[in-house]
Amino acid sequence: MTDKNESISEEFTSVKKEVESYIQNKIDLTKLHLAEDLSRFVSGFAVKIVLFYIGFFVLMFVSIAGAFAIGSYTDSNELGFVIVAGVYFLLGLISLMLRRSMIQKPIIKAFIHLFFPNYSHYDKK
Repeated sequence: MTDKNESISEEFTSVKKEVESYIQNKIDLTKLHLAEDLSRFVSGFAVKIVLFYIGFFVLMFVSIAGAFAIGSYTDSNELGFVIVAGVYFLLGLISLMLRRSMIQKPIIKAFIHLFFPNYSHYDKK
């Protein structure tokens, strides 16, 4: 009878070790997936920041050049800068009115796709 009890005890110990190993492996796998997702997010964010700064400076210099070009056409540099500022003001108003569909939804979809790549449907509220 003691051999049977020892055998059962050894089986329970073996099963316990297997379960602990399985749980540890699942934890390690979850950590790896999280590290992958976070590194993908951070690297993508860094690239977007760099592209934003480059785009900002390109847009700034093109805007200054456009303002001087309009100014030379109208014989008033001030008017050229006012016209360029007015165009940016209108673009800002349009962006403000369309912020939900142009800014918020794409960002939400990007986060959903990043953290849940198999989830393809987004509730269109």
